Amino acid sequence: MRVMDRMRSSPVTIGRNDTLDHAMKTMETFKIRHLPVVEGDRVIGIVSDRDLKKVAPSPLDRDSAEEFLRFTSAVTIKEVMSKEVLTISPYCPIEEGAARMFKEKIGALPVVQDGRLVGIITETDVLGMLTDMMGATQTASRVEIEIPASPGVLTEVIRIVEDQQVEIASLVTLPAREGARRLVILRLRTINPDPVVKALTEHGYPQVVTEFVC
Repeated sequence: MRVMDRMRSSPVTIGRNDTLDHAMKTMETFKIRHLPVVEGDRVIGIVSDRDLKKVAPSPLDRDSAEEFLRFTSAVTIKEVMSKEVLTISPYCPIEEGAARMFKEKIGALPVVQDGRLVGIITETDVLGMLTDMMGATQTASRVEIEIPASPGVLTEVIRIVEDQQVEIASLVTLPAREGARRLVILRLRTINPDPVVKALTEHGYPQVVTEFVC
């Protein structure tokens, strides 16, 4: 899956000379937390709701709502935006975008192609992808099993499951906590995983953990 498959096309943007008040109202209107700052279709900065909260004092801390409005109307985005903007190509794998956001502790990446802004991908989009990938919105049985990190072992596990006439809704592998082993997480389209667990155990996979998920 690539960034273009999950990004939000035609993102809401803002200009460098727009005010803090305008940015706050725009975020509230569109229920978003990040605004790319653009000149034409070129990204020159980005501002987040966290940036705005750092600059704008709470209305409760000021003498009046009118004074708060005067303050937020006087500050422009170019004074608070982040000018060093990390971007990503729409053709990059989505996990690369997730890794960049995690590493840099940021919540969004403008998506840029040929120098032009074509979308934005946020941590919410990545979490949605993870939810879909794991089949977390579907009723299923969840099975965890540790296997040796050797060629052919995962193929055997899949065959054992399918021999029980059970459909695999999703499959994820992760490094196990210890040794040269891998953790396999299966979500099965069945409310009774017992036959699968029994078959896996009989084939020498004793460390099987099951959980029904609804």
